Amino acid sequence: MTTLSAARTRVSNWLFDQALPLWAERGVDAQGRFFEQLAFDGRPVTGLRRRTRVQARQVYVFCEAAALGWAQGRALAKAGLDQLIADRRCEDGLWVAATDDDGVVIDETPDLYDLAFVLFALAAAHRVLDDARARPLALETLAAIDRLMASSRGGWEEALPPRLPRRQNPHMHMLEAMLAWQAIAPNPAFEAAARMSLDLCKQRFLIDGAIREYFTEDWSADPATGHVIEPGHLEEWAWLVKQAGDDSDLATALHRRATAQGYRDGFAIREIGPAGEALDGGRRLWAQTEAIRTGLSFGDAGVSALIAAVFDTHLATTVPGLWVDSYDAQGRSHDAAAPASSLYHLMTAFSELLRSDA
Repeated sequence: MTTLSAARTRVSNWLFDQALPLWAERGVDAQGRFFEQLAFDGRPVTGLRRRTRVQARQVYVFCEAAALGWAQGRALAKAGLDQLIADRRCEDGLWVAATDDDGVVIDETPDLYDLAFVLFALAAAHRVLDDARARPLALETLAAIDRLMASSRGGWEEALPPRLPRRQNPHMHMLEAMLAWQAIAPNPAFEAAARMSLDLCKQRFLIDGAIREYFTEDWSADPATGHVIEPGHLEEWAWLVKQAGDDSDLATALHRRATAQGYRDGFAIREIGPAGEALDGGRRLWAQTEAIRTGLSFGDAGVSALIAAVFDTHLATTVPGLWVDSYDAQGRSHDAAAPASSLYHLMTAFSELLRSDA
């Protein structure tokens, strides 16, 4: 049986000897902007939308790497943050959705999901880089979100102009960012935003004991997709609610629901229905990392086995340090490249393991 101690050694070797060096060398351009994908031969994929959420996630990744002792991460995070601010911040305090490879804006849409990750990256920059810009920018960004994107029906709009369906996911990541800030530089604005997301979770997202994904304008379950439950998000919410110290019974219940209904063949699947039936039996890497992190926090005995399974499948790439993001219900992957966005999920889970007493 694989122990958590052995898993920690395996994770450390993969992260510091393979993944971080590869993405530091191949996943960043000469200006410090991060590529969206690396092909499975390790070469960057160009010509894609460079999403603000991915730039922000990679700033967090390399900040966290530096915090874990990988010194090279500091310069990469600093350069990425410089480009994030230079390319993507708007005069009204919001941030654009995407640029091209040269940093030219190609999508000006303020998107709540992107903005949540900007706030999360700024928290990492404050914590690790001691960057003097981070806290003022975070407060200005949150003030702009509240001023321009607040919804009369609760929470914030998905984007400007508003769009449907409304989703729990951006609000979940707003909570994540606010908890990151509250842990290092508390402020009433961060606390109020965190409380908004937590209250929405309990009052709207949670239906019959599980988090639903898609909603109408007034936060009713969407007629077409309102039955969808993602086990990975049950785990993610369980972790965040527990971190918030808000409702340990809810955190436990969400985690138990995920483990009881959301797994097939040892992996968290994409989607289940209200009765636990599989709606999409495929799987994504991010859901496994959320299961690992939350399982660690609950002291689950099966975490080391899941880590081993992830290494044997998702991380078993010809070029070490890449990953297979998705598999279908038959266990086949049709991926053509490794998305940079997954490294954030891997880092959140693996840093939890590396800091544990396993």
